[in-house]
Amino acid sequence: MNRATGLGRRAAALVGLALSLLLAAPAAAKDIRVTDLAGREVVLKEPAKRIVLGAWVSLDALSLLHPDPVSLLAGWAEGGANTIQPAILRGRFPAIDRVPVVGRGSFEAIGIETIIARQPDLVLLSRFDAYRYGSDAAPGIAKLEAAGIQVAIVDFFLDPLKSTEPSLRILGKLIGREAQAEAFIAFYREHLDRIATRLAKDTVERPSVFLHAFAARPECCFSAGPGTIDGFIRLAGGENIGAEKIPGAVGQLSLEFVLTRNPKVYVATTTSDNADAEAFALGPAVPAEKAARSFARRLEGRDLAALDAVAQGRAHGLWHLFVHTPAHVVAIEALAKWQHPGLFSDIDLDATLREINSRFLAAPLEGTFWISAGDHAPRR
Repeated sequence: MNRATGLGRRAAALVGLALSLLLAAPAAAKDIRVTDLAGREVVLKEPAKRIVLGAWVSLDALSLLHPDPVSLLAGWAEGGANTIQPAILRGRFPAIDRVPVVGRGSFEAIGIETIIARQPDLVLLSRFDAYRYGSDAAPGIAKLEAAGIQVAIVDFFLDPLKSTEPSLRILGKLIGREAQAEAFIAFYREHLDRIATRLAKDTVERPSVFLHAFAARPECCFSAGPGTIDGFIRLAGGENIGAEKIPGAVGQLSLEFVLTRNPKVYVATTTSDNADAEAFALGPAVPAEKAARSFARRLEGRDLAALDAVAQGRAHGLWHLFVHTPAHVVAIEALAKWQHPGLFSDIDLDATLREINSRFLAAPLEGTFWISAGDHAPRR
């Protein structure tokens, strides 16, 4: 063997050794990169483990994707969409009562220094948190980013039918639960497509609907404008009378307008955290009998008894916090059944909620979440 041949073989062996070492070495971790709903790039070195939630990002969204969502929280803002979360999660995750509170209500009222002191690797805000007062982002976002804290903006409230799926994908990637996000999105899309496809095949009248928000209040008539639950009503084949008068996402209708418009379907929303024990209530831990009694009392009020929808038994109640969670697919199915009872008589709301509880939610929704006039023992 000549010298040149020996050198060539040694060189080849060294190259082979170098390649094998490279292949055996662990691959360098790639940054997690997402574009949030505001078009902002969010970059993490690894999945977020210390998250601060704004007041209008419901913990339900994380609960759909992660088996222990409370363990991810480095802090949260009280109020808003998270008002009822402790009641839902406390039994399974008692640590929720020890999550540090960084403020209450709007993002502007939250102490940025308090958030920075918690040293989160991610702050999650809704579009409502970040842009509540116009097109410019809340100034606190820039302060957090200047401190090296990543901020991601999602939305399950202002335009949920457009924003829910991309928001879940954003969350799934940021917390390392992409497969779980895609599984819920597939379930969600299957249920909504069934409604849209059936309505497209049938020429049906779109009934007028009065969405009476926070119906436990003595005054009438808070309702929804374009966006939010208005989109649920339209997808389910109805026409929201609130959108005729309310320019923004939420607002007030006069009782005179509601009575004059005389909608064909009445839907009241409420929660279970009313101070008045006799007030109309729906939600976690609300017994079916209490929901039925309190709803019947609400329909007897002088402001509503004159509506044809009430007189004809087309009056229904819905848990208000469905408007803040991707589990709103159940609310859309309920609206479809109420607006088109013949077309959607086969939809089983109980089965839909059971599947969400068993396949996705870390803490199941247990209580009474919908009701209809005349129900004495509504299913839960």
